Amino acid sequence: MKKLAILLIGVTMVFVSCKKELDRPDITHFPSGNEWTVGQILDTLANGTFQFDKDYHKNATVKGYVIADESGGNIYRTVYLRGEDGRCIALYRKGANDGGSESFNVKTGDYIGYSLYGSVISEYSRLPQIQVQEYDVNRLIVIYERGCNDKVQPVSTTIERINAGEHLCDLVKISDVQFEFYEGLTYAENQTNTNRSVISCAGESIIVRTSGYASFAAEPLPSGKGTLTSIVSVYNTTWQLLIRNTSDVVMNERRCGEGGDLMELPYAQNFSSSFGTYTTYSVLGDQVWSIDFQTAKMTGYANQANYENEDWLLSSPVIIENVEHAMVTVNYVAQYTGFDDDVTLQISSDYEFGDDPTNATWAKLEAEFPNTGGWYDFQDVALSLDEYIGDTVTLAVKFLSSTTKSRTIEVKSIAIEEGEPTPGPQIIFSEPFSAGQGEFTINNELLPAGLSYVWKFSSQYGMVASAFANNTSYSARSWLISPAIDLSEYGSAVLTFDHAANKLTSGTPAQYYYVRISTNYDPASPGTGDWYYLEVPTYPSGNNWNFVSSGEIDLTPYLGNSDVHIAFIYTSDDGNAGTWEIKNVLIKERATEK
Repeated sequence: MKKLAILLIGVTMVFVSCKKELDRPDITHFPSGNEWTVGQILDTLANGTFQFDKDYHKNATVKGYVIADESGGNIYRTVYLRGEDGRCIALYRKGANDGGSESFNVKTGDYIGYSLYGSVISEYSRLPQIQVQEYDVNRLIVIYERGCNDKVQPVSTTIERINAGEHLCDLVKISDVQFEFYEGLTYAENQTNTNRSVISCAGESIIVRTSGYASFAAEPLPSGKGTLTSIVSVYNTTWQLLIRNTSDVVMNERRCGEGGDLMELPYAQNFSSSFGTYTTYSVLGDQVWSIDFQTAKMTGYANQANYENEDWLLSSPVIIENVEHAMVTVNYVAQYTGFDDDVTLQISSDYEFGDDPTNATWAKLEAEFPNTGGWYDFQDVALSLDEYIGDTVTLAVKFLSSTTKSRTIEVKSIAIEEGEPTPGPQIIFSEPFSAGQGEFTINNELLPAGLSYVWKFSSQYGMVASAFANNTSYSARSWLISPAIDLSEYGSAVLTFDHAANKLTSGTPAQYYYVRISTNYDPASPGTGDWYYLEVPTYPSGNNWNFVSSGEIDLTPYLGNSDVHIAFIYTSDDGNAGTWEIKNVLIKERATEK
């Protein structure tokens, strides 16, 4: 009897979740024998557009659940189908002007079969879709069941995962989000398609696109924070969300991003579009933290001059509890010449959000922010916060500059979370040549009378060497020599740099441009020291201006030395003087070693 009772309960659940459809469309024979999954249909796109032949594929069908229909007016000529394999695709019909039917006779929650007779599988601006080629799409559809709401539940995810390309055409739900701007705004304006930005409390952003003909186009945007259910769509490289109706938008909580609320772990904030739950405070100077290049950016350099500044980027208070280990990770890039402790990570247990940070008590964390290899070479600074477990703290990035020196730092994200930091490769030396030749010196071993220099700085191309002038190629030899680099306390080190070469009339860049290393060079006496050749794995072609990476140059034989110098040596011949360009010189530990 117990087994029978269980069986009856299971049957009852089936009928509750889906209601059998009795009135089917007028289809005398629905094809069978060649059923495709949505995944198989999507896989055909790997080879481009595909059309189901009316003879060869006359029995081809696909089944799935309708997860979005046209009823809200925001989704036009399309329904979205989630296959039994969990993959999703758009089903697009022709409009009346194209000789198609006026609407689909299906609703969200329907379990349907679709005849692929004559349909075309294609991508419209990267959106995968089944294009109906028949006059009336409803002649190709059979509705097996209605009201299968348990099969059309949204997938919980994040904006970050959507922007990474996940969930295309699927129904998703994101939490802790809000419209970036809302005051006086509606979903769409003046019967035109309108984009609005939705941001998460972590600072991630994505477009919500609404048709000017949506039934809710003129409704005001919600002012609060909450959840958003929508279809994931794409237009070329722009990811966007499509709301089915306003019941998909539940935003009645207090907005995030205003800062000051007590945060719990994990507490992550990126700065792609706003400071989010962080705030800024300028103690000194006219330059301030700003959102630029999808980062929180700070510099004391403006109008071709350096200025004295003290500026803080401050988190909301965060309680660090119920974890065995805690850590903070700052993802950043930094460039230009600064001074010691011009960028520091600070922590306080008595800072009041929004106040002048100089009125609070701060402890400087043992974190360093060396210059990175370039503006795209984002690095992580990670350190333990174990000693603050059980405390409520504020974390801050403190920036200082002077009238003589100012670095520029861009912070992409800061995360405070459970865990222990994993040591990463440490940057030992960096010179991007983005603001000058830095502390490199030039030794012209052979400078012909027709030239006043060989190496010169270019704000666009870094350090540039050439012995061509006045339509003449001169014979020259010139050294670009680094300052002393300390490799005495490292277990590994590799050198990389970017370089370009052009205008050689014969030979190859490797025959004319060299890299050497010395451990006993005396800058006061150019030409001294023992210099050893370093093998450069990759040289540019020599006939264009394309920069290439040198590849990793192993400096293991020179570890333990505190007075290491690297030299870039340019040579040329009479009649053959090319151009060599160097930038983003970087020495760091190997990624796999400490």
